[in-house]
Amino acid sequence: MSEAAPEPRRLHPATLAVRWLKIVPQALFGIVAASVSLAERGLGAILLIIGAAMLVGFLFAFLFWWWFRYTVGAGEIVIESGLFHRQRRVIPYDRVQDIAIERPLLARLFGTARVRVETGGSASDEGHLDMIGLADAEALRDHTRRGRTGAPQAEAPPPGEEPLLFAMGFGRLLYSGLFNFSLLFLAAMFAILQNLDEIGLVDVEDWLTEDRAEAARSYFSIRLALVLVPMLLLLGMASGVLRTVARDFRFRLTRTEAGLRRRRGLFTLTEVVIPLRRTQVAVIESGPITRRLGWFTLSFQRLGADRKEGGVQVAAPFARTGEMAPILAEAGFPQPPPRAQFSHLPKRALVRWAGPFLVAAALAAGAAGLFDPRLGLAAAALGALAAYAALRWRRHGYALGETALFVTDG
Repeated sequence: MSEAAPEPRRLHPATLAVRWLKIVPQALFGIVAASVSLAERGLGAILLIIGAAMLVGFLFAFLFWWWFRYTVGAGEIVIESGLFHRQRRVIPYDRVQDIAIERPLLARLFGTARVRVETGGSASDEGHLDMIGLADAEALRDHTRRGRTGAPQAEAPPPGEEPLLFAMGFGRLLYSGLFNFSLLFLAAMFAILQNLDEIGLVDVEDWLTEDRAEAARSYFSIRLALVLVPMLLLLGMASGVLRTVARDFRFRLTRTEAGLRRRRGLFTLTEVVIPLRRTQVAVIESGPITRRLGWFTLSFQRLGADRKEGGVQVAAPFARTGEMAPILAEAGFPQPPPRAQFSHLPKRALVRWAGPFLVAAALAAGAAGLFDPRLGLAAAALGALAAYAALRWRRHGYALGETALFVTDG
């Protein structure tokens, strides 16, 4: 007697509320602009616009939820989506690299999770289930792994009993955030200012009149170094700390049968298993200051991943050399040799990297002497690029181990 075909499933009903809450902020500026234009018609017209926008947003959320279906079959996952343009994705289990489970704040309130199906042949997620029950997400992950290996899995130990390889306390988390300097808040401020200007609440051009611009230059010429620069530095450091805490809060890396399990996140809890059998490259990175202080970041690049697009999973975001050693050993990678054992690239590589910049700098310098002295700035810039290429050649090297090739750069 043949097995019945699996029934398609819909996402959790909480998807309606979450998607509606995502749509409303996107239309907020349009609602405000329409309300300003209808202000003369009274409060009733404004409330009508707001109510209609919320109703349309809920309608779109409902249609998305109603037409989105997924099926967990015996050998594949099938995802169907789209209202007018239907899309059907079939993801065989043997192509699935891992099932990543994320729990944003709203998902945690509803007891649900977001599932990302990662495949070895794609840099981005090939399957995405926005909100399903947490138990269903864990069952989907276990079922996919069983289907991929073709054998029943042994019952995994509870997360608290898995061997711990690396963890970050709150003190180290704050310290690491100081090195993640960011000025993203400036971009957010300018974006808000631009939108306020577009809807007529702020007139940026009025701020930029000649008299006010002259007054601003006079003001900043005196106080820029004493007030603005330290304030930007402090805000940049605070922004970096906040971003780091939100991303890496309660960071834990444990060993499982499938690979390395990473859990982290303050507002969005993420759980990812780095499959060791698909791990190709171990990457150890550091900045000019963190390197001197002895702090490094360890990541693993997986099979079929493009580093520019994704597929590089952080295993230890802020660790000492000794703390990375057991992680590398579990992943099957040897320890990198001392710097003195690395060989430089041939000098012809130096000529290839820095030579074009030097030639261009010489031509620009000659043209500056014959035609326009301002071309000397271009010559200086090209000379700086040549110096940078020479420094990069000096730091670039390689070493051959018994089981691995080691490359250093930067």
